[in-house]
Amino acid sequence: MMRLRRAIQWLRNLKLAQKLILINSVLIVIPLGALGVYAFSSFRGTLETNVGESQLQTMKQVTLNIDTYMEELNRLSLMPYQYQDILDYLASERKPGASLGLEEISLLNNFVSKVFLNGRIDIMGVSLYGSKGASYVVMPESQYVTTYKLDEDAEWIKEAQGQFGEPIFLTTHELKSTSGSVYEVFSIVRELRSFDSGKPLGYVVLDVDPAVVGQILAQVQLGRRESLYITNSKGDLVIRKGSVVPEVDGAVTPFRGEGVTHLEADGERLLVSYATSELTQWTTVGAVPVSELMQDSLQVRNSITIMGIICVGLAMLFSVFTAYRITLPIRKLSRLMKKVEKGQLEVAFPVNQWDEVGQLGSAFNKMVSRLSELGYLLYETEIREKDAQIAALQSKINPHFLYNTLGSISMYAELEGSKEITTMTNNLSRILRYSLNAHQSGVVLKDEIEHIRRYMAIQKLRYDERLHFKLEIAAEALDCAVIPLMIQPIVENSFKHGLDKGIGEGRISLTGEIQEGLLRLTVEDDGIGLTTTQLDHIRRQLAYSRDLGGETGNGLLNVHRRIVLCYGERYGLTIDSMPYQGVRVTLAIPAKHMSTNEENQESAVFHSTS
Repeated sequence: MMRLRRAIQWLRNLKLAQKLILINSVLIVIPLGALGVYAFSSFRGTLETNVGESQLQTMKQVTLNIDTYMEELNRLSLMPYQYQDILDYLASERKPGASLGLEEISLLNNFVSKVFLNGRIDIMGVSLYGSKGASYVVMPESQYVTTYKLDEDAEWIKEAQGQFGEPIFLTTHELKSTSGSVYEVFSIVRELRSFDSGKPLGYVVLDVDPAVVGQILAQVQLGRRESLYITNSKGDLVIRKGSVVPEVDGAVTPFRGEGVTHLEADGERLLVSYATSELTQWTTVGAVPVSELMQDSLQVRNSITIMGIICVGLAMLFSVFTAYRITLPIRKLSRLMKKVEKGQLEVAFPVNQWDEVGQLGSAFNKMVSRLSELGYLLYETEIREKDAQIAALQSKINPHFLYNTLGSISMYAELEGSKEITTMTNNLSRILRYSLNAHQSGVVLKDEIEHIRRYMAIQKLRYDERLHFKLEIAAEALDCAVIPLMIQPIVENSFKHGLDKGIGEGRISLTGEIQEGLLRLTVEDDGIGLTTTQLDHIRRQLAYSRDLGGETGNGLLNVHRRIVLCYGERYGLTIDSMPYQGVRVTLAIPAKHMSTNEENQESAVFHSTS
């Protein structure tokens, strides 16, 4: 399982071109290999079938030729029935070794001569055996013999008795003449019966030279290791041609009927065809090693293999070329991305087609173009920020001068006993002191709220009983980091567009809490509110305008853009209003708590500028 996972991971980590080559290799090699194996197996099976059928037809023809020859022998074995004297001789009762009369000798010699002189048959011996002791045996290079005593227990006699006058054919055996010579013969035996009673009279035996059958087998052309042989019903070998004879436990394998089969002999697989003669009950068998048959098929196999290797090689070359050709634009795009990663934005992907790669290249070009624009905007923003810081440094002298002047006024007002002037000048001087540090990257909400308190203290002296200010800030929100001077413009907007234009008292509330990771500050008044047109105009400005407020002093737009630039498009201001029902402005930024060290650093900077 672990190896399988490693193999899958290795496959996943391959480059795209290598994956395509590997997949194409599998899709090419496996089908072609399977096709080659199937084609060779089919060819081999067809070849064996055709050879087997051809061999079977040859066995049938050989069997037919042998049957034609054996039919002549069969007719010769019927000759005793043409001579009543011969039948009478066989039926006569004789003692072993009894001499024959001249007439009997002449009769028997005449019969044997006719058998030997009949046609093309190569008869080597003729034997007549009577059931009551008569006998007349003629063998090669021998005089006739009349002393043969019939052995009732002989195997061939038992077989002949079971055939009821039909001939039997004895397999090849040795025949020894009176001179001592030994001959290889096969024999045809027929039991002779009386025409009147049907009782057995004796037997006629014709001994035949197997060379005649050998000449029939010789007409069949055999391969180098092919063999042809004949067996009887028991599997005894009659005659053979060739060297390969399938044996089981040292005995020749018997076959009956006709057909084609496979056998194992000496560890070798043989294709065997056989056909059995209905006349002789002998089976003609042809055997050939399958490896011999496959000699020609090896050339076919080698041809298929060579062609397969050539086709696979060409296919693989084409696959490699195609894979690298297809992945070339992707590799080019990958190199361009690495350049962009290093900050080189002056690149472009050539789009020459509109497939998936072309669309990806087009998107890449748009992305690079957008990155260039964002880089320029970021550079421009940094330049503006530097310019603003320089301008703030240049204008510091004026707030310091005003701050010192306000300190002097506060001192004289206190000497004169005017508490209102003292309170107003002190709050204004602290507001100016806080404003001097507006270039800081951030302050905590507690400092911003304190700034609003001083601002509202001054406004309270201005509007007296007309102004009601409500402040509710959650304790956990006081240490959140905020942008300096982001609440005062919103509160000031409530005075400018609310209380200054209204009649009677006015209420302004500032609430703050943390919800779902966001710091939400809400400034709400009960002034004359905004019309639908005015509200839509302000919302469009907040959503689409990139201006920072300009000379018009639009405090809401300025605060919103500062928040967006600092935290992202998800944050900023939302405004709701209805005519004569006031305005509600909600400010949302991420709730990030400032650490104690950072707070102390901010306080140290604040006090150092006072």
